[in-house]
Amino acid sequence: MTGKRIKGSRSAADNLRPVTHTKLHEQIVSQIQDLIQSGNLQPGDRLPPERALSEIFGASRHSVREAIRCLEQQGMLKSRVGSGTFVILEDSSPLSEFLAVAVHREKHKISEIFQFRRMIEPQIAGLAAQHATLPDILHLEAIVRDQSQALHDSVLTGAYDQKFHIALARATKNSVLFHIVERITDVLTHVRDKASQTDYRKKRSLEGHQTILSAVREGDPEKARRAMEKHLAVIEQTIIDNGSK
Repeated sequence: MTGKRIKGSRSAADNLRPVTHTKLHEQIVSQIQDLIQSGNLQPGDRLPPERALSEIFGASRHSVREAIRCLEQQGMLKSRVGSGTFVILEDSSPLSEFLAVAVHREKHKISEIFQFRRMIEPQIAGLAAQHATLPDILHLEAIVRDQSQALHDSVLTGAYDQKFHIALARATKNSVLFHIVERITDVLTHVRDKASQTDYRKKRSLEGHQTILSAVREGDPEKARRAMEKHLAVIEQTIIDNGSK
């Protein structure tokens, strides 16, 4: 099956066709599998929303959900609440799971967690500055804008913090890095919990994201790396300071 890669609902019609027979979810599964195997859908790509898929396939939303569930069980898709459904790289799962377990095991050792983050996230920021497309930048801008408007809400602020780092990893176009960051971010939720979201930290987090975004927008890898290094150092220190009070 040929066509452009799916980046969102706008291009989906170029790749998918209505289904017409029984066991509709199996036909949907088959079409999406074909797109993944042909490279038209790649790890990190997001599928159109469920409603849009239902219209494209000419099938019920129940059939679409059933197909997505089957593909998740096969390790080809992953649904994230509030973010959408993404193609994942099954081969990277053992590595990401190993790292996730390691981070979770040391979740109370803040300095070691940030040491690990400093090893990979500045490089991610640099790659994002090199490879981010206009849609990637617009998505990052929207997250930062939402974060700036939610400083009064610690839960929302933590959620936007998480979304920013995942979106940055997606912008690298490196599916292994994206999958690792996505998995590890899930187990770092405690670092962004409501109790640790002081007003000072929320403001510094926003400032850090704005600086990183600026470097990505400029396409400056070195500036993006430095911005991420500073951002992680500032956030680590605010967590340590808050914990010592």
